[in-house]
Amino acid sequence: MKIFRNYFFTWWQVGLLKAALLILGILIGTYFAPVVLQYATLLAVLFIVIMIYFLYVWVTDGFKGSMMT
Repeated sequence: MKIFRNYFFTWWQVGLLKAALLILGILIGTYFAPVVLQYATLLAVLFIVIMIYFLYVWVTDGFKGSMMT
């Protein structure tokens, strides 16, 4: 069995994977709420920084070079 190999997903499969991971994150966050709340500010700042990066790349068409054909 080859665990590390290349996979190709369609856009809707990636959407399902993202939705599943979002649900998992919400479940973990509700279970460990006191622990997660301690890092809420750090997580919010990290989220904002990452979103600014992706917005910059999107606006400047930085994704063109990384598209697979």
